[in-house]
Amino acid sequence: MAEPSNEAMMQVGLDFLYTSNDPPAAAAQFRKVLEQNPKHYGATYQLAVALDRSGRPDEALPVWERMLRTAEEISDAPVTELVRARLAQQEPLHDQAMMQAGLDLLYARRDPADAAAQFRKVLARNPTHYGATFQLATSLDRSGLAPEARPLWENVLKMAAVYKDEETTATAQARLATTCP
Repeated sequence: MAEPSNEAMMQVGLDFLYTSNDPPAAAAQFRKVLEQNPKHYGATYQLAVALDRSGRPDEALPVWERMLRTAEEISDAPVTELVRARLAQQEPLHDQAMMQAGLDLLYARRDPADAAAQFRKVLARNPTHYGATFQLATSLDRSGLAPEARPLWENVLKMAAVYKDEETTATAQARLATTCP
């Protein structure tokens, strides 16, 4: 049986990334294209995007750097500019990508354990990240780890008061009232 063409594999990867919202599957598909053709311009670019959207910006970084060199070599000014802008945003995108990956795991894939791992990564870099604290507490609750979630809900309650976030205050108070002391 013949190998699928690069074009067919690219289309599958693009569908995973932009239609199915499955960046890990898309990344795997773009890697297959790059195995057959290591200099495939589109697969390199899309792999970098898929890795970012998978919450793996550190893994995406060398792919973005390779993309920049390639775009500069062929004088593709629009892509060169876009990649330079992306590389300048490495730190903020790192947290944003990890948060998005965690949210996808928690709400779309209903995988609170893996979601918790993503939110823990954000909190390791930024211990006062409001959203990551809230989402980690939610993930732990959904994993059946309410006692472990309790101190996080207490932090969420304090943060919500600072931000005057009444909805989150109510959510945290309700969670604290239903978990054991």
